Amino acid sequence: MTQHKSSFNFDKTVAGFNITERGIKSFSKGIKVGPFQITFNVRGSGVRGSVGIPGTGLSKRNIKLF
Repeated sequence: MTQHKSSFNFDKTVAGFNITERGIKSFSKGIKVGPFQITFNVRGSGVRGSVGIPGTGLSKRNIKLF
């Protein structure tokens, strides 16, 4: 069986929860430590993180934690 793809996609973040048309996909939480922004993303495949400097566009993303 093939899965039907919708012509419109729904993707919204509410209180840290990423919600799509197929349900809740992940939870994200960011904290500021000195000049850095650290973000943790929890989903079914594990926990990943990112570190960035706000306002510059510089970041290291997709760091596998667990």
